[in-house]
Amino acid sequence: MADTAPPPQQYDVEPVNKSKKEVEEDIARSGKESGIPTFKFDTDASPEEKAAQAKKGMPEALDLSKTAPKLKEFIDASAAAAPPNGTTNGSAPQSAVSPSASSAPGTAVTPASPYVNGHPKAGDGNWERTGWEPRFGSMADAFGADTSSADHQTWVESHLDEKFFGDWYHNAGVIVFSCLATWFVTKVGLGLVWVIIVLSCCATYYRTSIRRVRRNIRDDLNREFAKTRLDSDVESLEWINSFLVKFWPIYAPVISATVINTVDGILSTATPGFLDSIKLETFNLGSKPPRLEHVKTYAKTEEDIVEMDWKFSFTPKDVSDMTSKQIANQKNPKVVLEVRVGKGIASKGFPIIVEDMQFQGRMKFKIKLQIPFPHIEKLDVCFLEPPEFDYVLKPVGGDMFGVDIGFLPGLNSFIREMVHANLGPMFYAPNVFTVELAKMLAGAPTDTAIGVLQVTLHRAHGLKNTDKFSGTPDPYATISLNNRAVLAKTKTIHESADPRWNETKFVIINSFNDPLTINVFDYNDIRKDKELGTATFALDQLEKDPMQENLTLEVISNNKQRGTIVADVKFFPVLKPVTLDDGTVEPVPETNTGVLRYTIHQCKDLDGSKSMVGQLSPYAIPYVNDKALPQTKIMKRTNNPIWGESREIIVGNRKTAKLAVRIKDDRGLQADPVLGEYKIKLDDMLERMAKGQDWFDLAGAKTGSIKMTAEWKPVELKGALGGSGGYVTPIGVMRVHLQNARGLKNLEAMGKSDPYVRILLSGIEKRRTVTFFNDLNPDWDEVLYVPVHSAKEKLTFEVMDEEKMGKDRSLGHLDLPLAEFIKQQENGEFLPYEEKELRSENLVYGSKKTPKGKLTYTVAFYPCLNVADPEEEEEAKKEEAANSSGTVSGATTPGPVSPGPVTPRKSGESSQETLNVESVPIADEGAAADASDLVADVKEEAAQKAADGPPKVRLTPDELLQHDCGIIVFKIIEGSFSQKDCHLEVLMDDHLHPSYTTKIRQKQQKIDDIGEAIVRELEWSKITLRIREDKKEIEGDEEEHLVGRLKGNTFDTLKQCLNNPTVLTLRGKDGENKVKISLKYIPIQMKLDPRESVNNMGTLRVDVLDASNLPAADRNGKSDPYCSFELNGEKVFKSKVQKKTLHPAWNEFFETKIPSRTGADFKLTVYDWDMAGDDDFLGQSPINLAALEPFKQTLVNLKLRGKRGEVGDYGEVRLRFMFRSDYVTRSRQGSSTFGGTFAVPGKIVAAGAAVPLKGVGLAAGGVMKGASFLKHGFSRKSKEDNSSGLDPNELRELEETSKAVAGEKDVGLVVPEGMADKYASASDNEREERGNRLTRSLTPSGRNRAVTPTGFGSPHGRTKSISSVYSTSGSPSPGADAGKATIRLISATGFPSSANVQARIRLAGKSKDLYKSKGIKGGNVNWEETTSIPCTADQQFLLKIIDDHFIRGDKDLGETLFVLDDTGAGTEKEVQVGEGRVRFKAVFTAGSQASPTDSKKKRKSGLLRRN
Repeated sequence: MADTAPPPQQYDVEPVNKSKKEVEEDIARSGKESGIPTFKFDTDASPEEKAAQAKKGMPEALDLSKTAPKLKEFIDASAAAAPPNGTTNGSAPQSAVSPSASSAPGTAVTPASPYVNGHPKAGDGNWERTGWEPRFGSMADAFGADTSSADHQTWVESHLDEKFFGDWYHNAGVIVFSCLATWFVTKVGLGLVWVIIVLSCCATYYRTSIRRVRRNIRDDLNREFAKTRLDSDVESLEWINSFLVKFWPIYAPVISATVINTVDGILSTATPGFLDSIKLETFNLGSKPPRLEHVKTYAKTEEDIVEMDWKFSFTPKDVSDMTSKQIANQKNPKVVLEVRVGKGIASKGFPIIVEDMQFQGRMKFKIKLQIPFPHIEKLDVCFLEPPEFDYVLKPVGGDMFGVDIGFLPGLNSFIREMVHANLGPMFYAPNVFTVELAKMLAGAPTDTAIGVLQVTLHRAHGLKNTDKFSGTPDPYATISLNNRAVLAKTKTIHESADPRWNETKFVIINSFNDPLTINVFDYNDIRKDKELGTATFALDQLEKDPMQENLTLEVISNNKQRGTIVADVKFFPVLKPVTLDDGTVEPVPETNTGVLRYTIHQCKDLDGSKSMVGQLSPYAIPYVNDKALPQTKIMKRTNNPIWGESREIIVGNRKTAKLAVRIKDDRGLQADPVLGEYKIKLDDMLERMAKGQDWFDLAGAKTGSIKMTAEWKPVELKGALGGSGGYVTPIGVMRVHLQNARGLKNLEAMGKSDPYVRILLSGIEKRRTVTFFNDLNPDWDEVLYVPVHSAKEKLTFEVMDEEKMGKDRSLGHLDLPLAEFIKQQENGEFLPYEEKELRSENLVYGSKKTPKGKLTYTVAFYPCLNVADPEEEEEAKKEEAANSSGTVSGATTPGPVSPGPVTPRKSGESSQETLNVESVPIADEGAAADASDLVADVKEEAAQKAADGPPKVRLTPDELLQHDCGIIVFKIIEGSFSQKDCHLEVLMDDHLHPSYTTKIRQKQQKIDDIGEAIVRELEWSKITLRIREDKKEIEGDEEEHLVGRLKGNTFDTLKQCLNNPTVLTLRGKDGENKVKISLKYIPIQMKLDPRESVNNMGTLRVDVLDASNLPAADRNGKSDPYCSFELNGEKVFKSKVQKKTLHPAWNEFFETKIPSRTGADFKLTVYDWDMAGDDDFLGQSPINLAALEPFKQTLVNLKLRGKRGEVGDYGEVRLRFMFRSDYVTRSRQGSSTFGGTFAVPGKIVAAGAAVPLKGVGLAAGGVMKGASFLKHGFSRKSKEDNSSGLDPNELRELEETSKAVAGEKDVGLVVPEGMADKYASASDNEREERGNRLTRSLTPSGRNRAVTPTGFGSPHGRTKSISSVYSTSGSPSPGADAGKATIRLISATGFPSSANVQARIRLAGKSKDLYKSKGIKGGNVNWEETTSIPCTADQQFLLKIIDDHFIRGDKDLGETLFVLDDTGAGTEKEVQVGEGRVRFKAVFTAGSQASPTDSKKKRKSGLLRRN
């Protein structure tokens, strides 16, 4: 059995030679002496017997078998004594087992630290500083009245289900039942008693039913009245007050302990050097909880807003609503702050006591809900009115001798005013304090930036000085948020009450709750500047419209207006990932401007040898771009400080931003020594953080490291920071050929979707195709170019359904990461990707990412040429000169940064790395030697970086413009406009949608924005600047909504504006608009596909001359033929019907736009017209437009074929073509670069003559003589009988050309000889020097002008002796030479002898006569008259012969068309006009050959002059 003998008083060491029993007794005695239970067991006993022996020796407190019954009795007694409603008696339950006894003997428990910042920790057993230990209060005392009795119910109501009573038919039924039952009782002869029984039952049922009806009516009325009361009445909160009475004794000590521990840590770091310590000795909130008086709820709010007004009070000394027991146990609030003066043991503590606090007020709570967890986004809190408060303050004397200083005259009111002045800007309406609950629960900092304000202070007007004797003020303005710290300041304008600042400032904000305050001061040299007034702007207005311009803000001082300020306030939000409809998260686009959150977390192992006592008081000074930010707090007596402080700053150029930090030791009045420093580039910092590295070794110190992080928040700033510094130069372009889509989703209830594709780069739309209306299988066949800046970016192809009303809807999308196509060589140069593999991928639609439809496309990548930017190099030289001079803002700059190239060369970076100074220390101020060494080190490192990177190419402006393909970068600086609220757009070449657009909000606006566009062929490229009205879409050349437009060729525009700010004038309907613009040009290393060339698109003019040997379709052996032309399935022209002939002569012409010669399906079909029924088919022939040479007339004979393309005797048609290369703007119906569906044909020109022509010789221009073709036709010609006038070589050339145009001979794409070098092999690097370029100068209104081509051969390209009978009616051709026409009228024969013959000349299609000859009577007349008319080389004229009579009126005798002879031969022509013939001579003289008096003034090309 257990031996429990008492331990001896002393224990002496015995000799070693002892028996086993003696040794065991010694061990037992030592254990008893140490307080450890020791047991003796029988060695032969069983385990059960040993357990029984140990149980007998166990202390009583540990014997659960003995304590459990007692605990059960205690619980049962407590339950029996408890009231029926479950309340307790208020006594705190006592544990039957002590905490120390709950652990097994010998178990080691690691105790928590009992200190917080060197002071005893409140709570966890030490509750003296909080007033009392958490306990349960008396629930009986919490209720001042008995429970209300339940509502009485009838027997029927308690036993009958509600569905059997309470409705109108139930009441009607019981009445009918009572009548029938009474009749039945009377009928069977029962007595009056039965009648009374029946009526009693019916009355009971009816009463129960009526009660329910009344209750339902009452409930309905209460609900309706409650809705009205919610807007005006308040609700009682006694239920929550009852809860607080019971909960306050539990929670008040806990919250007091939390406050004590938190405040002690803060006070320990803020203790001045002459004090030993400051700590909260006592913090007690009192035994009476706060009381919520009432609440008012606003029902008419937004769906996601909950708004309430709460009235509360905290009056611990008010005992009117307390029971006697609560009054006896009352404790008033008390806060004791101990200030210990001196050091160590030579110090004395002085308590400062604040007690008997009480206050009351009304607060507004505004809760914004959200769908994701935690379902509450934020909480806005504010006081509706300044709260009332009272207190007792005893600064000296303590509890016994302390005196309340609030009785001193004026002190109490002064303290109240100071409290209100500090809390007012944060808590008093209309100011609100926002608690970002969602961010707090997510672990995100609540003070982080949400965006940047761009505040432009234009001017002030009528500023008045409060002092009438102060004279004219010298005003300047400061910008702050809610009158807190000054964030920006303008310059001072001396002696002006109407100052003009015109300054733009940028301010970081983290919420829209604080108002923007603009304080205006009067500058004084000697005394303090006087405040003239304050203008405020509520930032919550920016949530609806982030661009607030031309604001007129009143300057208020002492509730009086002291002037006005005109300002712009714009908000640029922090860009965040965008979640698409299908759940896909779009990454944040890369920008070069943004907000940097720079956090200094902590340091460890700082060099304590620099302190005499080995303990430092360190603080940190962060730097961004050598600008010192506010320092961190000072951590007292520690070598491992923890700050965790963040600073946010706007960075205008991320690729050149540098971070630094300097750690110093606080020495009070002495100079603070530097403990270590560190410097690193921002891009390098972000790259290290991505790898999980946030600890850095300090430089200039024996030991020590620092933990710091940087968070980059991209912001698309526009203005001073968003200019060139915010533009990221592209590394190349992605060529995307969007061919078609199949099986798109139909979102329309009626009809089909109207799809187009938009290309997004990192979530931002860059390009888009034209729209195909009502088509689920569109064939866009369109090539788009997208500049890219990094291999880490991705392209998103999203097919959209265009909507006339509302937002366009997505039909599906697919993502294309660029890393697959962008590769680099070892020297950093990017490689082109030209495989153009055909891809057909599924489009994903919806949140479930279900595939719907397929998109077919190809992609290619072409890198930009690494051209050195002279502006950046000049800027780098200035920076190098500034860096070499010493320190900046208290820190030495790391020396010159090697000028980076325009194009970044590192994959995944926004610029080329030129400097990495992560281990270079910042030299101390004044250390010139160290600074020079640092500059040398940085120069060497930068030179090494530049040597390892790709070589930069330095080109002169002339050499730069030798590259046809490139990116034109335009910086829009400022502008003056005739209208406000419009859009400035830049369009390139054949693009329907603008490459760049910006909103113009005022007539005088500083824009400072940068855009970019692709130039495919610089020689032919055209650029258009236009200003259109807001919310108006413009297609083609609509003039209705245009405010102004300027159009010109890109080459000459670049020569004028290359790196040179130039003012351009855009004329419009309301006057002139001026835009200041500067251009840059970045060449692209790309060989253009001939199909994308301007030579593949343009305007086709077709002269339908005549036909021969057509099949007979009528019974009379004749036909009534007409021609029909179709382009890509759409009819573009139909000729007149020639009756009863197999050899018709139409002599008509038309012109149409050709978007792609190679992809055009152009077909001629000849029909026989029938009065009844369908017209009969006579023959058809395809026309190969690729065989036409631009700017050269081509005469062809097309042999017609059958419906199935079979060759037979279907006759021939003679046509003449001329193709003018020009950009064809895509149309929304589907025209594209490579063809596709061409729905809108070009302008159809009517027939040249009003009177039908009798023969073809009049239009043949010497090719056909007389009417021999009508007699024989082409098929009957022979070498011997060649009446056409063509020699055998010309006939052979005509036959070859006809076969090529008819598609019988594959000739490929015919281009002018001068353009062949553009499509040479890529290995041919040498190009001939370009002379005069083939450009077309255009007026601002868009009309074509003449050109003088030399470099590519003559674009006019007229074939000798062939006339142009198909020029545009009255319009000069953009591909023809300008000059004058000399027309000599010789004679006329064959007209009636009684006619007064007069000749008139006019432009074809025009009604105005340019020349009238004299009238001569007789059939044969001689004029011998000459006139000169300015025109182009291929201008078409109409010669009209009339019988001129003054009385009876003029009579038409005939008319014909003719063109000019530009061969220089000047031969006479004789043409048939009506019944007679006219001899004349028409010669064209080019502008260079014309006389000075006749020539036009030389006109400028490009976007015109620079102001």
